[in-house]
Amino acid sequence: MNKILLNGDSKIELKLLKEGSIDLLATDPPYGISFMGKDWDKVLPDVDIWKECYRVLKPGSFIAVMSSPRSDVLYRMIKDLEDAGFDMSFSPILWTYHTGFPKASDTSKMIEKRGLDGTKYEGSKLGFQPKPAVEHIIIGMKPHGQKSYIDNVLNFEELPDNVKRTYPFLQTPKPSKKEKDLGMTGEEKERAITNQNKKCLKCDKWELSGTNESCGCDKPDYKHAKSKNNHPTTKPVKLMSYIITLFTREGDWVLDPFMGSGTTGVASKLLDRNFVGIEMTPEYIDIAEQRLSVSRQDLVKYFKGVIKEEQTKLDI
Repeated sequence: MNKILLNGDSKIELKLLKEGSIDLLATDPPYGISFMGKDWDKVLPDVDIWKECYRVLKPGSFIAVMSSPRSDVLYRMIKDLEDAGFDMSFSPILWTYHTGFPKASDTSKMIEKRGLDGTKYEGSKLGFQPKPAVEHIIIGMKPHGQKSYIDNVLNFEELPDNVKRTYPFLQTPKPSKKEKDLGMTGEEKERAITNQNKKCLKCDKWELSGTNESCGCDKPDYKHAKSKNNHPTTKPVKLMSYIITLFTREGDWVLDPFMGSGTTGVASKLLDRNFVGIEMTPEYIDIAEQRLSVSRQDLVKYFKGVIKEEQTKLDI
């Protein structure tokens, strides 16, 4: 696999790529929802970045852009992609990961925190926010020009039968710690607490709702999850492998302008595609480089349930 990793702002670094040189844009960009207070997730990507992506893609090439299922985020993301020139008249793919849960605040406990009696409000909830177990993968295309649609037909038959049966739902769990740390060296670091790894050391209970109601302690003492790869939103290799298989063939170039910890690159290497990744955070560039240092032979061995002997056909 040929790979190019660039550390910097995609709006600048994309200008280094030749026009019409990329076969697929597959990326998990910032959602603009300030996830876990991260600065890089406070705003949606600049539309100029999408315009540069449009420039470097070949006519007829697809884009697969992950997004929060929130209506406001989806609307703004699709509008920006359309403003950049992409044909957005495609149905989305849905990543289903089966671990969603609703989030709400316990009214009585919020009142008691102010030193008042909240007994009569027990059971009442504020700020309910349903959290589905899916994320949208927005699909678009750079218009063909003179090419026919058949030149860029989806490689749907390359997917395993069980995936074809549930399409457009791609059912894969979130990546395990072992998968995320594959290829990583050095000491484990504490990852930021999220709703999915919050455990109280006092009562040994997990908090799943984003409040204290499933714990019960006045002052919970939370356990921090540890990992060598401490990127908070690492996606599963299987998921990105399915997307890459659908829209490319061996030897094609895949672009991820918001590379993060490099999962799109790992999936590209696994499937014998070439890869360009751009990431502005030096720490994440280092994580991606380590994950991509694993040989393709070792990747195939580890993900033996992901690809078949034919290399480009997936299995689970």
